[in-house]
Amino acid sequence: MAKRQEVSTDTSAFYMELSKLEKNQEFDKALKICNKILNVTPKDDMAFQCKMVCLMQMSKFEDALRQIKDTHFDIDLLFEEAYCLYRLNKPELALETLENNGKGDKNSDRVKELKAQVYYRLEMYQESYDQYKDLLKNSSDDFELERLTNMQAAGVFVESAPVTTDDEESYEMCYNKACQLLAREDWVNAEKALVKSEQMCKDFMKQEEADDEEIEQETGIIRVQIGFAIQMQGSRDREAQTIYNSVLKSKPADIGLVAVASNNLVTLNKDQNIFDSKKKIKAATADGMEHKLTSVHRAAIARNNALLAMYTNQVDLCKTLINDLAGSFEKHYDQDNRDLIVAGVLARSGKVKESVDLLLKDKKDDIDRILIAAQVLLEKGDVSGSIAILEKLPSSVKHRTGLLSSMVALYCANAARPKAAQLLKEAVTSANKQKSANPEDMKLVWRKAAEFHLKGDEPSVAAKSLEELLKSDPKDKTTLAQLVLAYAKFDLGKAMEMSKRLPDFTGKVVDVDSLETAATLSKYGKKTVGLSSPKTQSPEQQKEAAELSKAKKKKKRKKKLPKNYNPNVDPDPYRWVAKKERPDFRQKRDKRKGKTEKFTGAQGNAAGQAETYDFSGKVDASKGATPKSPPVGAPSSAGPRKSTSQKPKGKKGKGGKNRF
Repeated sequence: MAKRQEVSTDTSAFYMELSKLEKNQEFDKALKICNKILNVTPKDDMAFQCKMVCLMQMSKFEDALRQIKDTHFDIDLLFEEAYCLYRLNKPELALETLENNGKGDKNSDRVKELKAQVYYRLEMYQESYDQYKDLLKNSSDDFELERLTNMQAAGVFVESAPVTTDDEESYEMCYNKACQLLAREDWVNAEKALVKSEQMCKDFMKQEEADDEEIEQETGIIRVQIGFAIQMQGSRDREAQTIYNSVLKSKPADIGLVAVASNNLVTLNKDQNIFDSKKKIKAATADGMEHKLTSVHRAAIARNNALLAMYTNQVDLCKTLINDLAGSFEKHYDQDNRDLIVAGVLARSGKVKESVDLLLKDKKDDIDRILIAAQVLLEKGDVSGSIAILEKLPSSVKHRTGLLSSMVALYCANAARPKAAQLLKEAVTSANKQKSANPEDMKLVWRKAAEFHLKGDEPSVAAKSLEELLKSDPKDKTTLAQLVLAYAKFDLGKAMEMSKRLPDFTGKVVDVDSLETAATLSKYGKKTVGLSSPKTQSPEQQKEAAELSKAKKKKKRKKKLPKNYNPNVDPDPYRWVAKKERPDFRQKRDKRKGKTEKFTGAQGNAAGQAETYDFSGKVDASKGATPKSPPVGAPSSAGPRKSTSQKPKGKKGKGGKNRF
């Protein structure tokens, strides 16, 4: 009976059908076959393992993981368990399962490859890179190209990983090479590699007979990286913005891609277009980003979110976001970086004192924070407070050319010129003592100090700076001239002696009279052509002047004449007058009406109203004069129903004119 039962439980036919379904990728039907085998032979280990593979191929990882843990089969399924944990976004548990695998072979290729992927997900890029490198060295199969591509992806975050120089065999490898160049800030070459990768991807997709929508979805991440490479070059922001918007317009399914493109658009907007930035940052901070982006990307998005709150003066929200940033991404942004953002939002919201106190709290020797605090006060118009903070800087910093110039300008704006002069004197003295200082910086300090003291009527102090400047370059004409001017104000002897060192004037002959005449001409006066008169010019100079005047002459443009123009006939003198106001037109009109009227010009018939507006013959009524009676036959201004004996009441008649 036992032998008959074994014969009746033969499952070879099921396994043959299972093999065919596996080749055709029909895993849902294969799962049913596995269940049939297990119904016939409940203790068939191979059938159960095939069932787990079918569930994983159908992305039913939770079902597979639950059955693996509840199984009574004595087989090694730790690899399948680790893979399910990895796909369920639990890389820590997956790595723990792989490392505690005492039953299986830890050195098998599939375990090494899964471990390399888990390392990458955990951002252990060096370990992932080494694992892939070991796989490529000790294995040889059809997956070599995929392993090389993944190794390049891990090498993007490994500084010691070399950038491949060979011709890429796939667009993925070309893309990973471009990412390596981006990580090394080689923006130009990265852009070239990305453009090549995009074209390779399009060609490959067309060979696979993909439609335009599929090609656009596949190349979306490449185009976003192209936009990033262009944006980081600094001069093509508009082009990068166009690329990001075109990718978002295609509505990609990858939320990670949407987050990166939206975040980059926020950085392009900066403190402008705040409404658009709010919409973009909302898309960049959607749920599920922790499984799509690295911690570096998520930290950058979180920081930009806090900066956006700073630009909109939302103090409480900004502080909340900064606390979240400290809790989740502390290793990416230290306390100093977070304090700067909080200080910025306090300053923008008008809380200047709190902002300055936060910047200088326990950081009184931090030069960057001191400069930022001074800038905050200066933007609010507190020049005295800004100077008081800058004065706390050490002398070695205050005597730097940029800061020295700023402090002198602030002293002058605050009516503290003596302090500015004292600071310049200290800077000059310090420059003389520091022989190891940059010579160009020392020259600039001496030059600016001399110009400042010359304007401040301190020629003796300016002369000292110019003397030091002259030692570095004894033949500098500018320094010699300035030194002569300085000596001339307090020591004429030295001025005469120094003037002898000035070179002789060997320029062109200058006509002094023409210069004086040109100087006295008004803005609209006649301008002279040259500096020297024709009498004092040499033949070569006269020739040059003639050529110059000839070149300056504009070629007269030929006048355009009407098509019916007759040079023998004088033009119509009334050609600029409206047609209805021309004499010939009015005569024709009057002839039709049976009357003639004298032409009065284009401005209307005003001749007849001369008497109306002539007040020279009218006498004030208060002096005893009486108004003139209207002529016989003229209509009365009082109207048809009023008596002519009534006096006018002062109202305006027809046309708005007063009647007398």
